[in-house]
Amino acid sequence: MDNQIKSGKDVIDEFFAEILNVEGTDESTVNKLIELYGDNKFTDSNIQNALEELKQEAIKPKKIKEDGEN
Repeated sequence: MDNQIKSGKDVIDEFFAEILNVEGTDESTVNKLIELYGDNKFTDSNIQNALEELKQEAIKPKKIKEDGEN
């Protein structure tokens, strides 16, 4: 067992490295959060804006292709 105490940054870095492996997570949401964290833009307002954008994309009606396929 390793008795070394990890820094907060180490714990958060480890979390973001493993979050895609968590069963049941939404991949697009996780990718957006990872992107914000990697860009040092992981703030309340940026997270809220990103989640709102993802929500709007999810509820936006899909365009039907001319040949009738989705």
